Amino acid sequence: MIRLIGAELFKLRKRLMTRVLLYVLIGILIILYLLLLAVSKVAIPAHGPQALGEIQNLLGLPMAIPFALSILSSFGSVMAVILLASSMGNEYNWRTIRTVLICSESRFKLLGAKLISAGILILIGLVIGVIAGFIMSLITTAIGGYAFNFDFATGSYLWDQFLQFWRTFYVLMPYVMLGFLFSIVGRSAMPGIALGIGIFFLESIITTFMVLAGGWIARVPDYLLYFNVRAITSMASLPEEFGAGMGGGGINIHLPSTTHAFIALAIYSAVFLFVAFYLFRKRDVTG
Repeated sequence: MIRLIGAELFKLRKRLMTRVLLYVLIGILIILYLLLLAVSKVAIPAHGPQALGEIQNLLGLPMAIPFALSILSSFGSVMAVILLASSMGNEYNWRTIRTVLICSESRFKLLGAKLISAGILILIGLVIGVIAGFIMSLITTAIGGYAFNFDFATGSYLWDQFLQFWRTFYVLMPYVMLGFLFSIVGRSAMPGIALGIGIFFLESIITTFMVLAGGWIARVPDYLLYFNVRAITSMASLPEEFGAGMGGGGINIHLPSTTHAFIALAIYSAVFLFVAFYLFRKRDVTG
């Protein structure tokens, strides 16, 4: 198993796509921080000084890590889906799946190695994203002329951010598992990427209409991915107007409890993973 994980890590590290995804994620962080800095320098008549102050708070050092994690919980999901769906689906696209299986001890260990290696790189990407966000916060603090105050960095603050980091990783998993599943179902990277990212974006629109419909339909989103992800990411200490990483929406919504959210996402991830392993074990692997 260790040999397989090492081989998968080597393949992912050597692929240009992996580096491009990381560069794109860092680029998004840089652009968002610079845009916020630009907005903080102009008047906002529609929302007044309060909204301006909240934007400036996001640029400050205390909000650096929570804001970076909120960005990573949304844009990071897209990058993570592409990474894992490509890792599995490209074996079919390149017709190397049979060769890889011959070199593996079992199908179970092959899929496990792909998941573990991708998980390691996703964690590394999250760490790099947090570092990039903090560096950008230092830059925007200097450019904006705000005070460099590190009094916020207490033990409780660092512990909260440590927990939020793992919560961010946790909310990526259902979408990553969904992309992984459909890369196996479609025997290609594209179905996994399209379904994983498509559901990620479309579900927020669908659930908004469900809430507006009212009645029992308004309760259905509590059992879908989007609301449960928001329930977890909303634990970040960010201004309410900026949502919690997965989109804020312009309507009043009642999110499920965090316990409900953790259990629901765990069930989704487990089901997607089980179906992926079952199909890969039972089906012929012809690409």
